Amino acid sequence: MTRAGIRGRPGRVPSEARVRRSVVGALAKIKTPESFAVLKPVAEQGDASYYVEASALSGLGSIAANFTASSNDRPETETLLQLYRSVLTERAGWNETVRSGAIAGLSQLKTSEAALDLVLQYTRVGTPQALRLAAIRALGAISTGQTNINLERILNRLEELSRESFFLTQVATVSALGQMETVKAMGLLSALIEQTPDGRVRRMAEEAIQRVSKAIGPDKAVKKLQEELEQLKKDNQELRSRLETLEAKAKQEVG
Repeated sequence: MTRAGIRGRPGRVPSEARVRRSVVGALAKIKTPESFAVLKPVAEQGDASYYVEASALSGLGSIAANFTASSNDRPETETLLQLYRSVLTERAGWNETVRSGAIAGLSQLKTSEAALDLVLQYTRVGTPQALRLAAIRALGAISTGQTNINLERILNRLEELSRESFFLTQVATVSALGQMETVKAMGLLSALIEQTPDGRVRRMAEEAIQRVSKAIGPDKAVKKLQEELEQLKKDNQELRSRLETLEAKAKQEVG
C-alpha cells in the first residue's frame, strides 16, 4: 500500500497516530540535539498521519531555534531550510496540513532572512488558501528576530494584506500583527479597525493591540498613542481650515 493510502481519512486520526503525535510534541518541547535527531527522520520520510508529519516539521524549527550560534550541536540552518523547501515544493496534501507544518517550522527561524523569504513567498495570491493563511500568521512569529529592514518588509506586506476584504485573510493578518513587538503593528491594527466593516475583525484587532502594547511595554505604547493624538489634532486643524475656506468661498458666491 502506498504512503498516501495508509494515511486514513481526513479528520479521523487513528489512536496510534494520536500517540505518535503526542510523542512528537513532547520531543519538540525538550529541545535537545537528541530530540532533534529523533524528529528529523520523521520529518524527512513522512508519516502515515499528516498531523504527525506536520508536528515533526514544526518541532524541528522550534528545537533548532533554541540552540545558540556557538553551540557545537546546533543544526545547520541551511540543511533545515533545504528540507522545508523540499516539503513546500513536493508535499501538497489534504488541507495543506503538512506544508503548514513546514511554515510553522520556518517561523521559528526568527533570525533567518532566507526563512522569511520563503514565508513571504507563500503569502501571495494564488497560494492554496490554507497554506496562505498559515504563511500570513507566520509573519508575526518570525518578525521578532528579524533586522529592521526585514521588519519593514513584513509590515509592508501585512499592510497590503490588511486591505483585502476576505474575512479569513483579515483574521490571519490580525493574528500576525498581534504577535509583533513594534508600535507600527499597533498603527496597522488601528487602521484595520477603521476600515473593516466586520465587527468580529474589529474586536480581534482591539485585543491584538492590547497584546502588542503589553509586549513592547507601556512607555513605547504611550508614546505611540501620543503621536497618533497629535496627528489626529493636526488632521482636525487641516479639516477645519478647509471648511472655513469653503464657507468663505460660499459666502462670496452668494454675495
